[in-house]
Amino acid sequence: MLFVVGAVASLVGDHSHVVTGTTVYFTDAVPFVWSSPVWFPVLVALATASLAELRLHLPRPRTDVTVRQGVAGVAAVLGIYVATALVHTAPAVPATVLIIAMAAITWCALGDGPSVICGALAAVIGPIVEIVLAQADVFAYHEASDGLFGVGPWLVPLYFAFGVVVALLAEIAVRRRSGVGRAA
Repeated sequence: MLFVVGAVASLVGDHSHVVTGTTVYFTDAVPFVWSSPVWFPVLVALATASLAELRLHLPRPRTDVTVRQGVAGVAAVLGIYVATALVHTAPAVPATVLIIAMAAITWCALGDGPSVICGALAAVIGPIVEIVLAQADVFAYHEASDGLFGVGPWLVPLYFAFGVVVALLAEIAVRRRSGVGRAA
């Protein structure tokens, strides 16, 4: 289920980037799903599943998390993702500070200590993958938002929020599967 959530959410965010000109793809070698090459939602879905699995191997998965919190988390990450599309031509510092603030609020409201690990890994690995792909001319970010080695500097906090929320979703999935906290 988390694989599907990651894929679908990625398509919404990436479509926002494409229609605003934040991102331009230079390939037609593969089929597209909506505005994204088919590999894009697959990569995000795999990252989602991998981070969720990591969270379950970290200490103290929470048992009091709710589906309502999960919905809020997905909405927060989608909102942050779409905000990056809307601010892509804004000056880098205020745009990045806005996304950092939104990511911090997401962590403070929905995260915990172990989710920081998932967020930090996503914040490092995600932008590195995008930098490599941008340098390989698979896609490009708008010139006003390519200040981090060819990608948006606000990707770091966006990916951080993504990792925090995936950790939360993993906890919810395990709780629901095991029946912990279910009403009789």
